[in-house]
Amino acid sequence: MRLIKIYLRYYPPGIALNYQKKGIEGTKMIDLFDLTPSCDLQVLTKQIASTEPLITQEVFPQVTEILEKLQKKLKEPVKTKFYLFKTLQTHILPLTNVCFDKSGKKCITGSYDRTCRIWNVESGDEEKVLKGHENVVFSVAYNYPRCDRILTGSFDKTAKIWNPVSGNCINTLWGHTAEIVGAEFNPHQCELVATCSMDNTARVFHSETGQEVHLFADHSAEVISARFNKEGTLLLTASFDETATVWDMRAKEHAIVIRGHEAELSNAVWNFQCNLIATSSLDRTAKIWDLRRLDDAQATASHKDEVLDVAFNCTGTRLATGSADCTAKVWDVTGNFELVTIMAGHTDEVSKVTFSPPGGLLLTASADKTARIWNSGTGTCTQTLSGHDGEVFSCSFNYSGDAIITASKDNTCKIWR
Repeated sequence: MRLIKIYLRYYPPGIALNYQKKGIEGTKMIDLFDLTPSCDLQVLTKQIASTEPLITQEVFPQVTEILEKLQKKLKEPVKTKFYLFKTLQTHILPLTNVCFDKSGKKCITGSYDRTCRIWNVESGDEEKVLKGHENVVFSVAYNYPRCDRILTGSFDKTAKIWNPVSGNCINTLWGHTAEIVGAEFNPHQCELVATCSMDNTARVFHSETGQEVHLFADHSAEVISARFNKEGTLLLTASFDETATVWDMRAKEHAIVIRGHEAELSNAVWNFQCNLIATSSLDRTAKIWDLRRLDDAQATASHKDEVLDVAFNCTGTRLATGSADCTAKVWDVTGNFELVTIMAGHTDEVSKVTFSPPGGLLLTASADKTARIWNSGTGTCTQTLSGHDGEVFSCSFNYSGDAIITASKDNTCKIWR
């Protein structure tokens, strides 16, 4: 077995070893969740080499140099200020969702005006208008990391696959009998897409043929999210029936139902390793579940009002929750699930929380017409992003963490750099 090349993954930190064995090339991924801004890189290199035969003495200097690059990316300047770069405004009705591509140079927006629009983030120009849906375009997504396809889900009960270069619709996915509220590509098999709907079902389609591959119909109320694990073998759904369900794509049936909440769920997400699940609910709690024993929650996070969103940081060590009680909270997931800090300052509900790629910052969107940036370790608000004239319901960092997008019910989204 011969090492050919080493590739980097910044968030979460990791290296991919491209090797050749008996004339056949392969890739081996090594996660570096223990890499910190202050750890000893020589010691870490030796630890990696002790369990990985491809890392020999000859490549020690190269590996250490790569680890230095990864370590620099983790040293996030938490005092950096973001400034308004562009306001994107051509939608004639309110926005629904926004999404960056992997490079951060393009973004897409969905709207009540029945369109999805592709924007050039650098210039602020609208590049394409994806027309064809007959009702609200509620969900928008790229197929990461290639980003050569766009998926839209609509209240017209269909999802569509688009070519972002030509703007042409490649396929329309039929089958749902009510509004589609979530859609995403399978990260391992991008030809597969998952959709979830107010018809109480989640479905998996083949994006090229349009054929329905799986129908998951065990929920007794609306399904509001559907997310693949990183291997693409499991699908996690959250429902207004107060449960989340893990479906096995290979067995074509649910693996297990997650019960414990006492009101509708607002979200359900995987950590990066996909061994933990976080659920948020209108019962004022968020819960952590271990995939190996889903019969009982590992931990419960409480708020004074409905929990509207939940998000892990890139390494899965911290969890953020956003609530109608106007606060966000960050929790340590590694030990006894302790509260790290409370972000208080918004004057209306916090509907969206997301960590920066390195994890040192937390971004929140609120009905008070602002988004805020917080130090995720101390809870200090480092910046308020003001300027929207309506509720800010979505926000996101790009992959490199140097740009932010905020979307508002004032029909605009803003790029901050």
